Amino acid sequence: MLLNLQSTLIGELLTTKEARRRQQMYDKLASDDHFSSALLVVREHLPSGNACLRINIDATKAGNVARFINHSCDGGNLSTVLVRSSGALLPRLCFFASKDIKEGEELTFSYGEIRVQPKGSKCFCGSFSCLGTLPSEHT
Repeated sequence: MLLNLQSTLIGELLTTKEARRRQQMYDKLASDDHFSSALLVVREHLPSGNACLRINIDATKAGNVARFINHSCDGGNLSTVLVRSSGALLPRLCFFASKDIKEGEELTFSYGEIRVQPKGSKCFCGSFSCLGTLPSEHT
């Protein structure tokens, strides 16, 4: 059985100031390896490559099943796309299957490429290209 997935991430929409505050708090909680956050920073870019919109979504306390999708250093089997609906103030972050997904296969996508915390959270993706730590950046 092959799955063609489309899902949207749901969570609290935060200001950048609040996202930074929560990320610092989450980093402290994660240091004991018993906490995992679901704070996602998405930047929408112009064709020039300049960022024009920053969206901070925190699905740590309230969200949908999309917050449980894990990272994979090889890009995973899902891709993320910002989708704009006419009349909507903000775009939606949607997940689409980037290849056929077999029944029972874990859903994964890349959380990003930047790793500014070399001793950050451990990555357990198990892919051939695993870098050992989860992507991180200055929020």
